Amino acid sequence: MKNIRGNKILSEKGLKELRKYFLKKKIVLCHGVFDILHIGHINYFKEAKKLGDVLVVSVTDDEYVNKGPGRPAFPIQSRLKFLSEIQTIDFVYVSKSPTARNVILNLKPLYYCKGNDYPIKNTILDDNLKSEINAVKKIKGKYKQINQAMFSSSKIINDYNLQNLNNDAKKYITEIRKKNSLSSIFNDISKILNKKVLVLGETIIDKYVSTETIGKSGKEPILVIKPIKETNFLGGAAYVANLCSSFCKTTKLISFIGSRNNEKNFISKKINKKVITKFFKKNNSPTINKMRYIDEYRKTKILGVYDLNDDPINLKEERSFYNEIKKNIKKFDIVIVLDYGHGIFTKKIRKLLKENGKKIYLNTQINSFNRGYHTLFNYNKINSLIINESELKYELKDKNSNIQHLVKGLRKKVKVDNIIITRGKNGSVIVSKNNKNIIQCPAFNLNNKDTVGAGDTFFAMSAIALSVNIDPKISLLLSSIAADFSIDQIGKESIFDLNKLKKYLSHVLR
Repeated sequence: MKNIRGNKILSEKGLKELRKYFLKKKIVLCHGVFDILHIGHINYFKEAKKLGDVLVVSVTDDEYVNKGPGRPAFPIQSRLKFLSEIQTIDFVYVSKSPTARNVILNLKPLYYCKGNDYPIKNTILDDNLKSEINAVKKIKGKYKQINQAMFSSSKIINDYNLQNLNNDAKKYITEIRKKNSLSSIFNDISKILNKKVLVLGETIIDKYVSTETIGKSGKEPILVIKPIKETNFLGGAAYVANLCSSFCKTTKLISFIGSRNNEKNFISKKINKKVITKFFKKNNSPTINKMRYIDEYRKTKILGVYDLNDDPINLKEERSFYNEIKKNIKKFDIVIVLDYGHGIFTKKIRKLLKENGKKIYLNTQINSFNRGYHTLFNYNKINSLIINESELKYELKDKNSNIQHLVKGLRKKVKVDNIIITRGKNGSVIVSKNNKNIIQCPAFNLNNKDTVGAGDTFFAMSAIALSVNIDPKISLLLSSIAADFSIDQIGKESIFDLNKLKKYLSHVLR
């Protein structure tokens, strides 16, 4: 244990051995991001140290910091160095997890401390804190709230423009902060809570297979990989329904799965219990499976294998789908349509949707299966449309025109109030009905891990925000924050929800 006594920064092995080394000592644990340190933190550490003999501070690694765009402002090595220079702190540890749960279970501290902005009643809203307190109970420790005057690191970072963002992103957030209070934005978001949402589209299973690259085959000119682990996530319309159910009073999903390999048990486990579901089975089809092979070392996608049948649904299936939509559509405030071009939205179904166009929020996509056959012009009267810029150019057969010209061309063929164009690393644009109000929102996260589902996340958040007339500039911010959360993880390990949105905004706009 000489390395422990001589080095404040603990390895994982050192953390596990620390409890044995200080068997008769009272260990106190503090945990956080500690993005920018100030006098409030010093007082907090001093008060925590009074509870015991050894103070350990675990700090969240960069990739697990969930405080919104541009965070952390300072990388882990800078934060570690600063913490290790504070005399009150005995040891520092890098937590490679969104919570301190594993640290608590390995270290077994007598006290786990948080600041006065983390009262135990927050466990109702904060899943991370709830998980940590449960871990403290498991090791028979004690949760302690340190009642010291604290300063907001987020406010300091925002006030002095220290976010790890490009200038356009900083400017966009600053303009919103100047014109809107956090409470007024929360008040706008609260209007969503009474909305009833109907989600239409295919359920998709996104499968991720982590692999190890072995090398070239000895006999054939092909790459050989070894599967290590498979992880499955709920995607498509079911994923969007899960997200909406966190924000809205009622969410109903009308969707198609396969008649063979329908994976109903998996879907039932993953769908939020608040979502009312009606599934139809598409004849001679699997539930759509999109399998992506990932290089385990670099975390990059190397191959996609999709199992689906994109033939049109038969007349019996169409009749059932039509009748279910017709029975429900008048009962809902918002109708979210996700048309992936795989055959369930027939001419008859689209005509029914057109009759209720003011409620329709459409995300229609061109992909490797439907390119050249599928078009958004199947829908000519809707409330809002979201489309990728490259797909819009493809639809209009116009490669070089600017956004304003593209939108004018689109409006000649589709009657739509709001057009939202996603532009990848260039952010997003929303264009109002008269084409005069064009708002551009920059991208907040340029170092994405996985863009799968980002468009659906952005779209769902945009639809429910615009449905209650939240200012378009703020709606784009909310949607961008949601998409930022989505692309910062491989697959969809965690669904963006109301609590995460409020937490992000509290950090970004404080």
